[in-house]
Amino acid sequence: MYINRTEYRLEELNEETSIEELLKQYQQPIYIYCYNILRNPHDAEDAVQEVFLKAYQSKRMIEIDNRRAWLYKIAYNHCLNKLRKKSLIEFIPFTGKEKESMNDSHHDFELNYILSKLKPKERALIVLRIIEDRDFSEIAIILGINAATARKRFERLKLKIQKVIERRMHDEG
Repeated sequence: MYINRTEYRLEELNEETSIEELLKQYQQPIYIYCYNILRNPHDAEDAVQEVFLKAYQSKRMIEIDNRRAWLYKIAYNHCLNKLRKKSLIEFIPFTGKEKESMNDSHHDFELNYILSKLKPKERALIVLRIIEDRDFSEIAIILGINAATARKRFERLKLKIQKVIERRMHDEG
């Protein structure tokens, strides 16, 4: 059987070029997303490497229409698996030491306090909707739920966050 080596090399080159483009475009946003779920810069860096490695190894990359949502879904699943392995799924304390590379909006103590009171899946939803400004259809793809469920969970989370803020104000007052 005859194999055209030139076509194979071009296909391989296109795949490598494609992953390079994904890296340039999404490496920093995926890092911030992973950081906001994992709350540790080293874990977030490792997660980003794993996400792009999984993307590169995937044979589906060529046929994916919404690569951003696909990468976020890989990141979401990877981060939750990482947290499960550490048995930290219910609560992750924040030390404040891991903020060195984040911009000023991520240094906000109140934001960190609020995020510390949420479960990782809740943080993922909040980060995607508020910090990343994603629409519910894309959030649904990333989280593996439908858009109506994403919207409903977000509405419940807003109420939960409001209660967290009220409790904190009451405790400080």
